[in-house]
Amino acid sequence: MSEQDKRDCNLIIVSVIENYADKHNMSSKDVLLLFRKHNLLETIRSQYAVLHMLDLDEAEEFAEEILQGKAS
Repeated sequence: MSEQDKRDCNLIIVSVIENYADKHNMSSKDVLLLFRKHNLLETIRSQYAVLHMLDLDEAEEFAEEILQGKAS
C-alpha cells in the first residue's frame, strides 16, 4: 500500500468512527475502543481496495454490519 493509500485509509477510518459516534450518540474515543475490541480497524484496512470506491456513509454501514454480526 502506498503512503497516499495509507493516508486515505486513515481518513476513511476517522470518518467511519466519527459517523458511527454521531449516529449512536457515543464519543469518538468510545467508538475507537469498540472498533479495537472487535478488530474492526484491521478489517477496514483490509477492505480498503473496495471501501475507497464507496461513499463514506457506505463505509460506516460496512462497520455497522460487521458489529451487528459480532453481536449475534
